Amino acid sequence: MPASTSTAFGILAGLGAALIWGAWPVLSREAVLTGFTAVDIAVMRFAVAGLILAPIVLRNGFGGLGILKASVLALGAGAPYVLVTLTGLSMAPAGHGGVIIPCAMLSASTLGAWVVLKDAPTVTRLAGLVLIFAGIGVTAWSGLDLRSAIWSLPSLIGDGLFIMGGMLWALYTIASRAWGAAPLQATAAVSVLSMLIVVPVWLMTADDAVWQAPLAALAWQAGFQGVLVAIGALVLYTKAISVFGAARGALFAILGPVFTVLLAMPILKEMPSSLAVLGLVLCTVGMGVAFGLLETTTGLMRKAFKPGTAKRLSDPRTTAA
Repeated sequence: MPASTSTAFGILAGLGAALIWGAWPVLSREAVLTGFTAVDIAVMRFAVAGLILAPIVLRNGFGGLGILKASVLALGAGAPYVLVTLTGLSMAPAGHGGVIIPCAMLSASTLGAWVVLKDAPTVTRLAGLVLIFAGIGVTAWSGLDLRSAIWSLPSLIGDGLFIMGGMLWALYTIASRAWGAAPLQATAAVSVLSMLIVVPVWLMTADDAVWQAPLAALAWQAGFQGVLVAIGALVLYTKAISVFGAARGALFAILGPVFTVLLAMPILKEMPSSLAVLGLVLCTVGMGVAFGLLETTTGLMRKAFKPGTAKRLSDPRTTAA
C-alpha cells in the first residue's frame, strides 16, 4: 500500500476511534435520560461484545493471564467501570464526563506506572499532569451554581464518579502493560467476564424500560455500545498505532473530550459555560503535553526544516515509489 494511502487510513482510523470515544458519554447520557438504567446499557454493551468475542476465549482461554489477572482487567475496563461512569452520566453533564474520565485515567496511569512499574515520568509529562489537574478542577467548578453559591450536589457526585471511572481504567492500563496482555485477547476476556456478571444482575433487577423500548432504539444502543465502543474503537485505534506509532497515535485520544463537548451541544442541548470551556482547554493542552505533542511537533519541524531536506524532497529520485 502506498505511504500516502496508509497515512490517510491511519488518520481516518484515529479520528474514527476518537469520535466513538467522544460520542460515548453523549449517547450514553441520552440513553439514561430516556429511561434506560446503567445496568440496561451495560448489558447491551457486554452481552453483544461478549457473544462476539466468546470464540476467542473458548479457543485461547484468557491468553495466559489466568482467571485472577483477567478479572482484574475486567474490574478496570469492564462492568464496574461502565456502571460507575454511567451512573455519573445520570447525574452530571456529558461534557464533564468526556473531559474528566480520560484526564483522570491518564493522570492515574502515569502516577500508577511510576509507583508500580518504576516508570518515572519526565518533567514534561509532570507539567502536563499539572495542567490536567487544573482542568479537572475547573471543570468540576463549572458545576457551581453562581446564583446560590453552593455546589450542585448531583453534578459534584457525578464528577467524583467520573474520576473513579478514570482510576478504574488506569488500573486496566497499568495491569495490561505489566502483564503484557494482547489488546484483542484482553478485550475478549473483559467482555466475556463482564457479560457473565451483568446479564444475571440485569435479569434479577431489570424493569420494563428495555421491554417497552422501540426495537430500533434497542438495536442502535446494542450496536453502538457492543460493537462500535467495545470492539470498533479498539480496532481503529490499533490501526492508527500501527501507522503512526504509539506516541503519535495516542494523540488522537486527545480529540475525544473535544468531540464530546461538540456533540453534547446539538444532541443533549448542553451548552458549556466559559468555565467548562476553560477546563476543556486546560485538559486538552495538558494531555497534549503529557503525550509528548510538543516533542513530536518539534521533531517533525526540525526534520522538515533540516538543511538539505527541501532539496532532497524536490529531487524526483528521492520520491517514494
